[in-house]
Amino acid sequence: MAMSKVSTGGRTILSLTALGHFINDGNMWIIPGIVFPILSQMNINYATIGILSSLYALISALASPLVPLTVRLTGGHMRAMGAGMLMWGLSIGVIALGFQMHLLYLVYAGVLLAGVAAAFYHPIGSAVLSSKYGGNAGLALGINGAFGSLGRSLYPLLASIAVFGVGVIYGFNLWVFALVACLIGIGVLIYSLRYFDVDPVRERRASAAYAKSLGVSIGLIALLTVITLLRNAVGQGIQTFIGIYLNKNLHISLSVNYGAMLALILSSSIIGQPLLGWLSDRVGRRLMASLSTFAFAAFFIAFIFTGSLVYAFFSFMFLLSNFPLIMAVVGDVVPRELVGWATSIVWNVAVTGGNVVGSLITGLLAQYYSATYGESLGLEHAMLVVVILAFVSGLLWVLVPKPPKRSKIPLFS
Repeated sequence: MAMSKVSTGGRTILSLTALGHFINDGNMWIIPGIVFPILSQMNINYATIGILSSLYALISALASPLVPLTVRLTGGHMRAMGAGMLMWGLSIGVIALGFQMHLLYLVYAGVLLAGVAAAFYHPIGSAVLSSKYGGNAGLALGINGAFGSLGRSLYPLLASIAVFGVGVIYGFNLWVFALVACLIGIGVLIYSLRYFDVDPVRERRASAAYAKSLGVSIGLIALLTVITLLRNAVGQGIQTFIGIYLNKNLHISLSVNYGAMLALILSSSIIGQPLLGWLSDRVGRRLMASLSTFAFAAFFIAFIFTGSLVYAFFSFMFLLSNFPLIMAVVGDVVPRELVGWATSIVWNVAVTGGNVVGSLITGLLAQYYSATYGESLGLEHAMLVVVILAFVSGLLWVLVPKPPKRSKIPLFS
């Protein structure tokens, strides 16, 4: 029965979820890659952009409970994914309309709506593929993940062609990406997959052994949360302002060339994830998680001081590629019965907290330093101060104990 189900609908489901991942991650980079640099050109200050990015991340976190609610209301995970795509169409459409009508409050509203849209895809896509393919989901998840990386890499270039390719900044042309998201969303809804019931985590009675595991592991989980929060705060702050930095500090005009440069930097994760996976199998996940954090920070500092995009490429390769590694380490070092709870804490507290705090701190620091050093050097100083947190995060890995000898959690599935 399961085999026949996969053979009859598996390829279509994989195609739709892969397209959804491509569009979701691509749209997520339209915000910092296109919208924020345009706002900066319109003399919107760093503090405002940092606050806007922080609110985007906060709203995305607060909207997370809407995902299971939408699954229940629509009767299926795929239908909820379609709703998320339609939300992306609405949010990008509002941003495009705001630029067309020169109404900044519409642009801001569109960015905040995008926070809601961004909450949908990731929990739904992996749940659908895991449920459809069962124990054979590794390849499907890998293909799906590759499409996410591809979308993240290509969308800044495609959006730059649409918005900057006419010789002037014409933000209304973002409507093309709103239309694409809506068409895919409608296609998913028309396909009308029947409901895939992903079994929820069963509640269990707190046995003495479970309580003991929790007591022993709570400090370790707290340590991993701090490590991830610091790293994610740096990463989010840098990702929020990298487009503005390329434009204002490296004097790469907002053009198709700008989009190509940003796309090249972001494409590093396409090779980065399998490379880090291969290295971690040979030197150990804890060590690789620490080294990749140091490498990201070191390459970024080299990029700041030299302006070489080669350093930016390698910095972003380590930045965007080691998150699966961190989550796998969590699964390796905590007791099996606590893995779900621990990864949930790290995701909801560390990742969400880092996303909210990172943009805010970087934006406020950039605004503060701009009063003394000017806009360009102010942003540069802010990034250099924030990146110090990455070194702290990397050093803290020495406190994480060696995992017990048992089967490891798969890195990319």
